[in-house]
Amino acid sequence: MMLDATEQLDFIRCMSVRYSANTDKNFIKRALEVVGHVQKGVPFFFNDDVMIPALENKGISHEDACDYTQIGCVETVIPGKSNPHAVTGETNLLKAVEYVFCNGRSMMYPEFETGAKTGELCEFDSFDDFYRAVKKQIYHILDITCAKVKRWRDCSVINSPKPYKSMLTSGCLETGRDFNDAGALYDYYQIMLGGIPNLADSLEVIREFVYKKQEYSLTDIREILQNDFPDEAIRQKFINKAAKFGNDIDSVDSLAADIINSSCDYLEEFSEKYGLSFHAQPFTFLWMVDHGRESAASPDGRKKGEIIAYSVSPMQGRDFNGLTSLLNSIAKLPTKRTPGTTSAIVEVDPKLFTDRNISMLADIFMAASGKGLQNVQFNTIDADTLIDAQKYPEKYNNLAVRVSGFSQKFNLLSPELQNHIIGRTKHSCI
Repeated sequence: MMLDATEQLDFIRCMSVRYSANTDKNFIKRALEVVGHVQKGVPFFFNDDVMIPALENKGISHEDACDYTQIGCVETVIPGKSNPHAVTGETNLLKAVEYVFCNGRSMMYPEFETGAKTGELCEFDSFDDFYRAVKKQIYHILDITCAKVKRWRDCSVINSPKPYKSMLTSGCLETGRDFNDAGALYDYYQIMLGGIPNLADSLEVIREFVYKKQEYSLTDIREILQNDFPDEAIRQKFINKAAKFGNDIDSVDSLAADIINSSCDYLEEFSEKYGLSFHAQPFTFLWMVDHGRESAASPDGRKKGEIIAYSVSPMQGRDFNGLTSLLNSIAKLPTKRTPGTTSAIVEVDPKLFTDRNISMLADIFMAASGKGLQNVQFNTIDADTLIDAQKYPEKYNNLAVRVSGFSQKFNLLSPELQNHIIGRTKHSCI
């Protein structure tokens, strides 16, 4: 009934579909039909076979985990029993490789030592040495983030009491603690992990061209990045001649998975260090624009100041092996360790949502879900329509797209976001 009403009313609203391997395929087909018919990025999909174990792994009971839902965009909450501190700590893990190249300093702001000391480039004799340095920078980034969350939390206890929420949330009255003072039955902080696809792609470029083919030294790469790719041919080589996340290529996909696994390990450590429960949330919301603006050029071919990838979606335009390969790459991520959800927006040509193809699309979607796909949202507007809408916005007043966990009218978005959405690969084949 909700799907039917959403289709008939044809307006922008947040609606999620929860499903599992036991869900009737006809329901999945119907939900995908609505995505194709409404073309406003709704509904979006959450896989119970992944979400419930991910929550249980963080100490939430099976019964309560089965009651999960989302607030805002994709932030996970146990209704009436949790304080999720949604999107509390935002990070850009792509900065880790930038800090390694400058031994703890930023290329954007070299006067500041914002990273950790990881050594000079001449000390990294192997890719493993370089990667260990990157992980040390990730550890440093997450440690700083969690420490800031702890300071914020201590201030909010004093400055932002929530008596009304406390009365309505299980645990607060029983313990006599405020909602913002760990009173809720489940009190956790969702730490956003951004830049993962870009970082994995960058590491793969370094492995390929520095350590395998030995075409460039690390010093060469640093100079190229500091000068923002003065030779376009080199930038295109880095983009096109090294594997990219989103194409079902194990070498780079395994890097993305390992980055998340390591981040989850660090968050477990920091949960003990700071006395708070940190949940991994590979989600960027709209901060992929801001974080890109503050990031130097990166080895994956991204130029200085350019937007980074949305959440765990591939960097726009880099997924070229088809829809099945894209979903397989995302499904390889350690999704049962990320209760904040590995959010992904997938751009699909409208013709895949036709009556002839919808059953096949449902099969592909469920197969990827069986491998570990956690959360996916679909856009079904072709690039030509978006380009025309950018030129003639008055003709497309009601054109809506999936932006970042939410849908919005295309002509209300900034030019940066419009170009980002246009640049995403529009999958027309499986």
